[in-house]
Amino acid sequence: MEFFEWDESFSTKIQRFDDDHKKLLILFNNVYHRVFECENLEEERELTQETLVELLNYVTYHFSAEEELMMQFGYPQFLEHKKEHGSYIAEVNKFLDQHKKGAAALSFPTFMFLKEWIAKHILVRDKEYGQFFNDKGIR
Repeated sequence: MEFFEWDESFSTKIQRFDDDHKKLLILFNNVYHRVFECENLEEERELTQETLVELLNYVTYHFSAEEELMMQFGYPQFLEHKKEHGSYIAEVNKFLDQHKKGAAALSFPTFMFLKEWIAKHILVRDKEYGQFFNDKGIR
């Protein structure tokens, strides 16, 4: 059993974004296994750096794809959604910057914050756009 598992409650009914969300869950599971099951502190610091960069790159790619479709179809909550994306990217950047400045390896509470934010965002905000785009024929 994985730490963060996909179930249909996460589905936006838009295949492209559901696939992206599944990839995000895989990333979080990789973070969990690579960082929190590591017994070598130096290796853990290295893995923390790598996984935060990987997470940042993927959410940036995914958020941009969502925002592009929202703009294209005039999604009414576009600005609010984009603002939430920006705040998450800022948080990941903050944790990455702290880590680069010598902060301890990724803490479990920090990891849980990042994971829970994504879960809530998908379950609430992304599901809202799902219905909007489904009504426009996008699946």
